[in-house]
Amino acid sequence: MCRKMTREVYTDKEFIKFSRSQVFMRVFKDTEAEGERLARRFRVQGYPTLLVLNSRGEEVDRILGARSAKDLIRELKLIFEGAEDGRISI
Repeated sequence: MCRKMTREVYTDKEFIKFSRSQVFMRVFKDTEAEGERLARRFRVQGYPTLLVLNSRGEEVDRILGARSAKDLIRELKLIFEGAEDGRISI
């Protein structure tokens, strides 16, 4: 599923435009030492897992499983709206 998202979501023009207003980092547990460390730190148990962190590197939310570009944007916007109205701190 991670590779499918790489092919279909992260290359989607709408997602690319949306992502320009955020900081995104892709990390692979199976091929990168840093990915292994971060997976342990945030207790990632399945893939794909998208973590939303605040400016202090603290997890404020996570999205589990593959999504279409449109669905992923919608879910991320809901998370970010929670930050704007004070429900979470990003």
